[in-house]
Amino acid sequence: MVSGKKLMILGANPETIPIVEVARLMGVHTIVVDPVQNSPAKKIAHESYCVDGLDVDALYNLALKIKIDGVLLGVADILVPSYFKLCKKLGLPCYVNSKSVDAFGSKDKFNQLCHEFGIDTTPSFNNKDDVLPTNYPVLVKPVDSGAGIGISVCYNDAQLNKACLKAETVSKSGRIQIEKFMQCDDMAVYCAFHDGVTILQATNDRYTTKKNDKGSPVCIGAVYPSNHQAEFSEKVTEPLFRMLKSLDVSFGVLNIQFFYDKGKFYAYDPGFRLQGEGVHYHVQNEIGLDQRSWFIRFALGHSFTENERKQVLRYKAAEDTHFATIWFLLKEGVIGSVKGLNELQSVIPSVKYVLQRLHPGDQVSTDMLGTEKQVFCRIYVQNLDIKLLRDDVDRLLARVSVFSLDGANMILDAMGSEKII
Repeated sequence: MVSGKKLMILGANPETIPIVEVARLMGVHTIVVDPVQNSPAKKIAHESYCVDGLDVDALYNLALKIKIDGVLLGVADILVPSYFKLCKKLGLPCYVNSKSVDAFGSKDKFNQLCHEFGIDTTPSFNNKDDVLPTNYPVLVKPVDSGAGIGISVCYNDAQLNKACLKAETVSKSGRIQIEKFMQCDDMAVYCAFHDGVTILQATNDRYTTKKNDKGSPVCIGAVYPSNHQAEFSEKVTEPLFRMLKSLDVSFGVLNIQFFYDKGKFYAYDPGFRLQGEGVHYHVQNEIGLDQRSWFIRFALGHSFTENERKQVLRYKAAEDTHFATIWFLLKEGVIGSVKGLNELQSVIPSVKYVLQRLHPGDQVSTDMLGTEKQVFCRIYVQNLDIKLLRDDVDRLLARVSVFSLDGANMILDAMGSEKII
């Protein structure tokens, strides 16, 4: 039993809140650690501490002082190395190992690994001097950050020079990557690992806004399954699974984003953790097993039941089950009021879960635009009938409103039902 045990959770962004909620429901004593005083997940934890998640020594000393029973990573790629080092020092369960930390800890190392197994990645440039006028637009990003932070799209040399400085400042290693700006289909694949077995659990087509004039393209929605799932399974699954097997991964979930262009798939962004996008909500609705509870029990030294093990190994991505996630992005301003969100699940049965990131009084500042910080909420919908799914998406889009303090509409963009085909 995990009830009464003390779990340290690294990171406190809004996406980590559902992990804390599930842990509390399981009777676990939750301790959230994050350097920002009023970070969202701290507000619902039993205890919280202002410690930098990158400072492993400070985390270690705190863990000894408060006598924790386990450590769990929240939704933050940048903290994966700290999570690994801390668990190793404490002798506690950890689902990552040195190979996976190295492979998924930076975008350049990930690209290198993909190439070793014949998986294409986004075409890139060694440095800014290699970018010719005919190569624009290009995307500049830190090799070791997430959530769109430090990413810029550049159309000329002046923008490129500025973007490189911005990305270098954000990167903890000071290293950046310059890639071709892909203007093609965008998809993601979601894998689960159990006892060394890799299972492809979901694929989706991702859609990004065209309304931001700065930063990176931010997702406005995802549709499951991907229109390219069959072709992906035929062309990429075998080398991908061989690559993952080489990392000796035995437990966890992995999300990798791909571009699809003219019959080719280009891997570009891995996340070896529970996803902020929340693919696990859709999986949970299908098999009745909450992956957040997997991680919590794993961190506290408890394994699956035999029935759960069978459920995990049985469930694979299907081509006839329809889900969608709708992201609402906000414009700059201070939120004054929200309408229609709280009652969605009661009036639209297809709505299975609502994750609200921002609330009245919260400010969307200029520097949040072009990053996932401008995401107001994500709404998870599921219906076996694709026509009813489209109808329900139209209904929820019509119901949800967000207004600034002066009454202006703050919704910038959200995915429409026309993407569900």
